[in-house]
Amino acid sequence: MSELKNYHTVRYGTAQGELKFGHLTQDNVLSACMLRNGASKDHYITMDSSGEPHRKHGTICRSPGSFQVRAGDNVKEDVPGVYVEAVSGDIVIRAPSGRVRIEGINIELTATGEDGKNGVVNISANDKVLMRAQTIDASSKVSSKFASEKTVELIGNGILNMYGGLVDVADGATKLKGSKSVSTNEEQHRKKE
Repeated sequence: MSELKNYHTVRYGTAQGELKFGHLTQDNVLSACMLRNGASKDHYITMDSSGEPHRKHGTICRSPGSFQVRAGDNVKEDVPGVYVEAVSGDIVIRAPSGRVRIEGINIELTATGEDGKNGVVNISANDKVLMRAQTIDASSKVSSKFASEKTVELIGNGILNMYGGLVDVADGATKLKGSKSVSTNEEQHRKKE
């Protein structure tokens, strides 16, 4: 891409800050409007007019200090105090050297895909996933599965209830000796081996 030129740049500012219209950035992008802190080159807001598809008509807010949004003092109960929507593309919230904390009276996570590939809530951790609550209620329409390469524990210090239309239990000894009766679970595991 050839180097852009703009003969209609306008700048208002002092040593403390500046407002520029038609600013050309170091990476050859035309900013329709740029607001910058004069004391720090990394503290600015730009509204870009050109550049790569993700950059063209995009807005960048850059601050070496914290970026804070506080809103919603006067909104009613059914109106969002802060609303963020990506019409296309993803929303990424990232803290590579810190924690991501979501706090609220209630928290809802909803995935709405319906084609068998989407509609997934995926939680992964390289160490632990911890859940603590007065009640944990998990249900599914098709299948539920809990698996571990080492140990699975089901503990009910008061009462442990296990119900099933058909309950099939097999332990390691059934691999050699077989079950006393026909076991679907046992047969499925033998077919995998």
